[in-house]
Amino acid sequence: MRIYIVIAGIAIPYFESYALSDTEQRRESTPSVTYSNPYFKGTKEEREALIKRMTSLLGVDCNFCHNEDLTVFTEAGEKSKEMMKASVALGVECDHCHIDLKHYKENEQQARKMFELSEVMGTECNFCHAGKEKLTRKGERSKTAFVTRNWATEGTKQCLACHIEKKQFALNFYGWQVLNAMKGLKGM
Repeated sequence: MRIYIVIAGIAIPYFESYALSDTEQRRESTPSVTYSNPYFKGTKEEREALIKRMTSLLGVDCNFCHNEDLTVFTEAGEKSKEMMKASVALGVECDHCHIDLKHYKENEQQARKMFELSEVMGTECNFCHAGKEKLTRKGERSKTAFVTRNWATEGTKQCLACHIEKKQFALNFYGWQVLNAMKGLKGM
């Protein structure tokens, strides 16, 4: 009896994985739409108007970024998806920063620094931004550091004196020491 249990214990997992792998091979080969972005929410007319404004401003056709089904994206399309996330977080459209595809408005340097900060800290824009001229709670806290640490002129690398890279502003040992010292000064 024990031998049958041992054989069954070995055979069932083997045939179970074989059977499952066989059924997985029969899935549909047509890719489904995997892209969703809040930038394209609204009625069909609103989305089409937005797309027309984008392509007109940037001087490109839709296939500059993606195929017709929105399932395959070019390098420019991948970059565009990140820019759209930023514009949603800030509550603005492309023309907030872009004059056209190759030219930017005066806020270009600030935008570049913000994208660099997002990369260094492992966050997206909506970690701090919640719409036009609105910040999240974490964004409000970060605002103090931006002002007191001359982020606009000194840049992102100084953030790593207190924060761990790619950990969404998590503090390192020195950062915790500074925070605790500040709390001590405030009597917290």
